[in-house]
Amino acid sequence: MTTTTYTTTQTTTPSEAAPLPDAICARNSLYLSGAFGTGKTSAALARIRWLLGQERTRGDDILVLVPQRSLGRPYTEQLRGPEIPPGPPVRVTTYAGLARAAAELYWPLVAPQAGFSDPRKEPTFLNLETSQYHMQRFVAAAFERGEFDAIRLEPGRVVSQVLDNLNKASLHGFSIEEAYERLALSVPAGEQMAARLNVLHTAARISREYRGHCLAESLVDFSLWIGLFNEQVLHNEWSRTHLFRSHRHLVMDNAEEDTFAAHRLVRGWLPHLESSLILSDDDGGYRVFLGAAPENAATLADACDIRLRLTEQHVTQPALVRMATLVDRAIRGPRPSQNSDSPTENPTNSPASNPTNSPAKSPQTADVRLPLHYQIHRFYPQMIDWAVDEIERLVTSEGVAPGGIAVLAPFVSDALRFSLQSRLEERGIPSTTHRPSRALNAEPAARALLTLAALAHPTWQVYPQPTDITLTFSIAIAGLDPVRAHLLSQVAYGTRGNRAGELAAFAGLRGPVQSRITYALGEGYERLRDWLYAYRAETDFTPLDQFFARLFGELLSQPGFGFHEDVDGARVANQLVVSARNFRWAVEETESNPVARIAIGKAYVELVNSGALGALFVPGWEEQEDVVFIAPAYTYLMRNRPVDVQFWLDVGATGWWERLYQPLTHPYVLSQQWPANAVWSDLDEFQRRQEMLRRLLIGLIRRTRGEIYLGLSDYGENGMEQRGPLLGLLNRILATGE
Repeated sequence: MTTTTYTTTQTTTPSEAAPLPDAICARNSLYLSGAFGTGKTSAALARIRWLLGQERTRGDDILVLVPQRSLGRPYTEQLRGPEIPPGPPVRVTTYAGLARAAAELYWPLVAPQAGFSDPRKEPTFLNLETSQYHMQRFVAAAFERGEFDAIRLEPGRVVSQVLDNLNKASLHGFSIEEAYERLALSVPAGEQMAARLNVLHTAARISREYRGHCLAESLVDFSLWIGLFNEQVLHNEWSRTHLFRSHRHLVMDNAEEDTFAAHRLVRGWLPHLESSLILSDDDGGYRVFLGAAPENAATLADACDIRLRLTEQHVTQPALVRMATLVDRAIRGPRPSQNSDSPTENPTNSPASNPTNSPAKSPQTADVRLPLHYQIHRFYPQMIDWAVDEIERLVTSEGVAPGGIAVLAPFVSDALRFSLQSRLEERGIPSTTHRPSRALNAEPAARALLTLAALAHPTWQVYPQPTDITLTFSIAIAGLDPVRAHLLSQVAYGTRGNRAGELAAFAGLRGPVQSRITYALGEGYERLRDWLYAYRAETDFTPLDQFFARLFGELLSQPGFGFHEDVDGARVANQLVVSARNFRWAVEETESNPVARIAIGKAYVELVNSGALGALFVPGWEEQEDVVFIAPAYTYLMRNRPVDVQFWLDVGATGWWERLYQPLTHPYVLSQQWPANAVWSDLDEFQRRQEMLRRLLIGLIRRTRGEIYLGLSDYGENGMEQRGPLLGLLNRILATGE
C-alpha cells in the first residue's frame, strides 16, 4: 500500500487550489483522509464526474454511502445539470437505507431463517414512531409494576433507550443477552448498584418481549432489518453476490461517522469493485451516541491500495489552525514529531492528522493573534445581550451575512432560544434553530396543534390542561399576548362535567371580559372556534395527518393567525403531517380491527405527548438562506456547515464536557471497540469526556472561516456559579496563544 501526503503550506480557496493528484480520477481503491475543509468531498465529486463523463459509467453503477442522509446533499445537489451526462442518477444512501432495501428485496429468501412466525406474510417495516408505539405497551406494563422506580425517567425516554440498545446491538453484532451483559459492567458500584442492575434486567426482558412480538407479527424495525442484512443477506451466497454486483464503484464519505457494521460491509465489498474511494475526517466521530465507530474507520485504510492525505486548507485561517493545535496540546499533551512521509500504522494518528505533530507556531502563524473575542459578564442575560449586540454589529457594520453566523451552546433551552430569537427579531436579523434531540411535544407549535386536535375530536375524551389551552390561544391567534390568552382560556374553556373540552362563544362572554380581550382578537378566537366545531359536525373525521394539513392550510396560515409567515411554525406543522401520516400507514397495516384503526389518531397524540418522539426530521437539516443558525454544538457539527463567525455561549457550563444521563444505555460499552468483559470505570469516563471535548473543539474551530466569540457569565441559566472544564481549558489556551 502506498501512503502519500498531498500538502501545501497555507490556506487557499478551492479556486486557488493546486490540481488534485492523479490518483483521484482513476480506477483504484483509495483511502482519502484529512481535516475538515481540505477538499475531500470535492475530490469525490471530481471522481464521480470523471466516471460519468470520461469513463461513460452509468449513474446507477455508482454508490455513494453516507452516515446520515443530510450529509449526502452535496452529491444530490451538485451531480445534476447540463454538465452531467443524461442517464440514471448516482445512488446516494446510508448503510441503514441500503440494509432496509436489501432486507425487503430478499425477504422471501432470508425470512425463513430469521425466526419469523409466518415468513410467507408480507413484512411491515417500522419507523421510529411505530417502533415506539409497539414497544410502549411493554414499558407501560413495567411502570405499572414499579419496575423502573429506581431511576428517574419518563416512560418515553425508557422506550427510546431500550430501542437504542436493540439498534446498537444489531449494528455491532451483539445478541440481546450480550448487549445487556456489557451494560451491566457499566453500572457504577455503590448503594444503588443492585437497583440499577434490576432495572437493566427489566429492560432486557422488555427487549425480548418486544422482539418476540415483532417476530410473531412480521414487524421489522431498525434492529431487525439490520440483523437480517448482516446475518442473512450477507451470509447467503446468492444474495451477497447479487448485492455486490449491483454497483461497480463506491464512494464512502465521512467514514469516521459511520458504524462498525457499515465498515464491515465496505471491507467485504472492496475486492468486488472496479473502484472505491473512502473519505475520512481527522478528529471526527461526533455520532458516537448514534453508533459511530471512528476508531474502526482507520482499518479501512489497510483494505485500500492507496492512502492519500490532503492538508491544503480551504476553510480555516492560519490563526485558527494554530488554535486547534493549542487545544490538542492542552488536552493530550505534546506528542513526539514524526516524519510525515513515512507510513503509519494508524492513519488517524499520523502527523498530518494530529495537529500536535506540527510546531505550535509555524512560520505562517508565529505572530498571528488568536481570533478570539470575549467579554466576561456576571449574569446570564447580560451574556445574551452582549451576543446579540455583537451579531448586530457584525451584520450592520462589518458586512457579515446572517447566514455566516452560528450561535452554539452545549444545550439550547427554550429560554435561550426565545431570548436570542426575540432579540434578533427586534433588530431585524433573521434566525433559525435546530434541536434534533428535543422532544417533539416540547415544540410550542406542536403542542398547539396537538391541543387543537384534541379539541376537534371529542370522542377521544382527551381534555387538554388549561395551560395548554392558554399556550394554544397565544400561538394560534396573532397578537394575543399570554395574559389575555390566560384570561380567555379561563372563561371560555370548560374543564368539568358536560362542558369538559368545550369552547364557549365569544359573544356569550361577559362584557368586561370582551373589552379586556378586545373585539378584534375575539374575532380571531371565534373564527378558530367555528372551524373546530364545523369539523366536529362532519360525519366522517379525516385521518389525523389530513386534519393537521387542513387546519394549517385553511386557518392557521391565514392572515390574523399565528402561523402566518412563521417559518418555524410551518416546519413543525409539516413535521407533524409527515410523522402522523407515516404512523397511520404503518399501523393500518398491522391493525385489522376497525375500532383500532379509528383510534390511530388518538394513539399518535398520546405517543407524542409522552415525549417519545424527537425532532430529528430530515427537512429540519436543510439550510435556510441567510439566517443566523442557533443550535447545540454537536448538532452544528453533524450539519457539516462552515460559517464565518461562531459564538460559543455558556462557556462555563459543564454540558460541553458531560454526557447526557442515560442509565439504560451506554454508547461506548455497546461497541466492538470495547473489550467484552471490561468494567467501565471513572477513569474511562474521564478519558472519554476529555477526548470528546477535544474532538468537539477542534471540529468547531475547523468549521470557522473568521472569528470565534466566547460568551462568558459567572452565573448560568439556573443561577449557579459556572466553572466548567471548557472555561479552564480556554484560560490556558489564551494564556499560551496570546
